[in-house]
Amino acid sequence: MFNQRKPRRFNYKSRLQKSEKTESHEELKVKWDEIRGKTIRKKSIFTSMPALILFLVSIFILIYILEGYIN
Repeated sequence: MFNQRKPRRFNYKSRLQKSEKTESHEELKVKWDEIRGKTIRKKSIFTSMPALILFLVSIFILIYILEGYIN
């Protein structure tokens, strides 16, 4: 009851500790900015909010006009 087991210990050594070359924080930040800069997408005109609202209004106008032809 009072004799509790101790947690297991592992001798884990990561691959990154073995590397002799250590990079500074600034070098990592520069690399991150290079990678991030290449993945920025261009905004499409069809996904902007004013274009979607204009499209929705034009659909309602088209439905109203076609409703007049049916009746």
